[in-house]
Amino acid sequence: MIIQGKEIKGLFLAPMAGITDAPFRTICIEHGAVLTYSEMISAKGLFYDDQKTKKLLSKTNPSEPFAVQIFGSEIEPMQYAAQYISSLNPVLIDINMGCPVSKVVKNHEGSALMKDIKKAYKLTKAVVDASSVPISVKFRSGFEKNNLNYVEFGKAMESAGASCITLHPRTRDMFYSGEADWTHIISLKEAVSIPVIANGDVFTHKDIEDIRKKTGCFDVMIARGSLGNPWIFSNIIPTTEQRIKVFKHHMDLQIEYNGEKKGIMEMRKHGAWYFKGLHNSAKLRDMIFKAETKQDVVNCIESVLEKEI
Repeated sequence: MIIQGKEIKGLFLAPMAGITDAPFRTICIEHGAVLTYSEMISAKGLFYDDQKTKKLLSKTNPSEPFAVQIFGSEIEPMQYAAQYISSLNPVLIDINMGCPVSKVVKNHEGSALMKDIKKAYKLTKAVVDASSVPISVKFRSGFEKNNLNYVEFGKAMESAGASCITLHPRTRDMFYSGEADWTHIISLKEAVSIPVIANGDVFTHKDIEDIRKKTGCFDVMIARGSLGNPWIFSNIIPTTEQRIKVFKHHMDLQIEYNGEKKGIMEMRKHGAWYFKGLHNSAKLRDMIFKAETKQDVVNCIESVLEKEI
């Protein structure tokens, strides 16, 4: 797709709360992602100058292509967030209208906005008007299975001024169960003239080929398929040695970003993903979850994996 006169084409790292922080985004860029998204950022958090919220906007490498995802349901905080983030010059600002989590939905945010297309239109138009960078919207096939309104919703987002849209072809009531229906992406792509980014159930290199072939979308957003597997962006099947090397690099970035104590806590979940499926992976996962320092983690890896390389 073309954004601000620049071609951004390929595989994108999806926004994932608690996961797509600056260190993980850097890892994915280094392995071939052409664009990465921030964690879901509260517009109200920025509006009220919350420092933890602002930290989600930081990068480990200032030159990395970067998109910011925001969420909210009130125009004033969303406009403020758009203006504030625009000053950081991201590639684009994405509005989350697909999050299925109850605490988000109960505040009429995320996928709850799919129940009120007029409100979603007004919110998107207000953000477009307030922003100096392109706006995208990420949404689902519908809030409920008996109301698949994604085509009407996508058209409304286009009319509101969105430069591109991303469809996760599940309904809110499915959360992440069942299968993503890629035929919905086809229908949406045929109904709008702005770029559509394909998303949903992309876990392997074959999935990337299949979703591109089936939907006609070259731009693909990858979420859970990237966990412990940044190689999905570069069509590589990693060796155990490569897994260890990248995990250690990721750990160093985390420690630099969050300090050793919090950085190691963050790497516990990543360790489970990086080493899943390897011999003694369950044992290693349990050991890493008890680790408190970088050296503890290194010792765990050396005792369980490195002697087998």
